[in-house]
Amino acid sequence: MVDFETNASLFRELGVRIVAASVDGPERTSALAEGLRLSFVQMVSSVDAEHIAAKTGASINRGERVFLHATAFLLDPDGKIVNSVYSSGPIGRFTANDVLKKVLFEQAR
Repeated sequence: MVDFETNASLFRELGVRIVAASVDGPERTSALAEGLRLSFVQMVSSVDAEHIAAKTGASINRGERVFLHATAFLLDPDGKIVNSVYSSGPIGRFTANDVLKKVLFEQAR
């Protein structure tokens, strides 16, 4: 998320919004956003991990703490998925650079 926050001005220029979802409640999600100094990246709290996993195919951790592994979607202005990334562990995520390149490519088409 910090990677996207660092590139906020470029995303704003391109008309791109970044939204991150968490299974954590509002207080913990807000504390995370504050700790990471997020102002551009929008944080959504209290998502239902089981529901999101069922709808998107995201990997879910059902251990001591239930959470979703990183799952990301790049949507076009109409809400159609143009690229997705699924992870089942700590690696395998979109980077801000990847998204910027893909957005520029799609906008040039």
